[in-house]
Amino acid sequence: MYKNQLQELAQRSCFNLPSYTCIREGPDHAPRFKATINFNGEIFESPQYCSTLRQAEHSPAELRLN
Repeated sequence: MYKNQLQELAQRSCFNLPSYTCIREGPDHAPRFKATINFNGEIFESPQYCSTLRQAEHSPAELRLN
């Protein structure tokens, strides 16, 4: 949801689309993810590790939108 809203904001504002960088750590049976978004030159990072990549990407997008 937040990831889509951020992409729509970028398109409406004629900004470059956000770029995501993800970090994966932990064992294969219990990975943890953390994501960083570069949005229009600003960097937003998920405040904590998430259990899924999707959650990790939505977390910094939510920070940017709020």
